[in-house]
Amino acid sequence: MILMASLNSSLKQGLLYPKRFLEGRLKKSASQEGLEPGEGAVIDLNGKKTAVYQKSKDERIILSPVCTHMGCIVGWNKSDKTWDCPCHGARYEADGTVKKGPAQKNLERMKKISKD
Repeated sequence: MILMASLNSSLKQGLLYPKRFLEGRLKKSASQEGLEPGEGAVIDLNGKKTAVYQKSKDERIILSPVCTHMGCIVGWNKSDKTWDCPCHGARYEADGTVKKGPAQKNLERMKKISKD
């Protein structure tokens, strides 16, 4: 009985992965305007999906939004101030450092810029 429940759960999760993988790529990105210090969002930056964390008024951390576990697009968790993967539950700190697996590698740092 427990084996069957586990198998059903695994199958359900396996079927959700392709859906979540595609949703992240097709979902409209947030506006880069109006990000306050301590906030993050996946935005379109020069035509490319980008995870942006507004560290301070003058500093942004720009990351690849692609989870290093299996390639889903992360989303910003406002409550915990983390980047969370909807596919398998990996979590990253605001700067892209792995907080919780299954991911083993940090989000790729694209650049760190200061606003002019």
